[in-house]
Amino acid sequence: LTRKRLLGIRTKLAGRSRRLRLGRRALPVSDAERAKVAGIIARFARGEDDPGFYTLIDVARRVAGAASLGLERYVLLIEGRGAPDKLVLLDLKQAIPPTLTPQVSAPGPIWTSEAERVVTIQQWGQAVPPALLHPVRAGSRSYVLRELQPSQDRLSLESWNRKLGRLEGVMVTMGQIVAWSHLRSGGRQGSAIADQWVAFAEEKAWGPALIEFASSYSRQVERDWQEFSQTISSKPA
Repeated sequence: LTRKRLLGIRTKLAGRSRRLRLGRRALPVSDAERAKVAGIIARFARGEDDPGFYTLIDVARRVAGAASLGLERYVLLIEGRGAPDKLVLLDLKQAIPPTLTPQVSAPGPIWTSEAERVVTIQQWGQAVPPALLHPVRAGSRSYVLRELQPSQDRLSLESWNRKLGRLEGVMVTMGQIVAWSHLRSGGRQGSAIADQWVAFAEEKAWGPALIEFASSYSRQVERDWQEFSQTISSKPA
């Protein structure tokens, strides 16, 4: 999918001017939100070699992924290399601490912001990180800025069609992807080196405990869903 094609899908053209196309995935912003995002991008751009590249043209709230629910997330239309077909779409997402942080006792890097943590680990672990990937600070909050991805691979677990081998193949592939990510980032700022990861993989004690936890938590999720469904169905229309 070319950038021009992506612009055609995500924006609407009037003469030589483009604006974001609003709908189910892109919602209108308030005047206060627009001013806030404009300020964030303007401050960030002042530190870049080509500030004009990041001139904000339009902004909308972005709806994408369950993990982003409740967080600030925006799709931005910026000047890029010029209108109408060389504009650039960006994704700006608030970064927050991982849910497992309170359970981690091992020492780790000291990050200046949550966005710096996310961006740095992506740059370490991914073979090809997204374009224009940057951490952005705004007061006490921080955001991950990157070029909007034209497409994302999504895995439908319902497609296993009751063939266990398919699920097993998926899990092996996902494990290999995670392992390569760990190996790429191994040894950075005190993280485990490859020899330590190999030794961990050869241990047998953690396997049964992990499977038991996954099974028990699966049952807990089912109970939570049933409780949620009952609560919704019992509310008056």
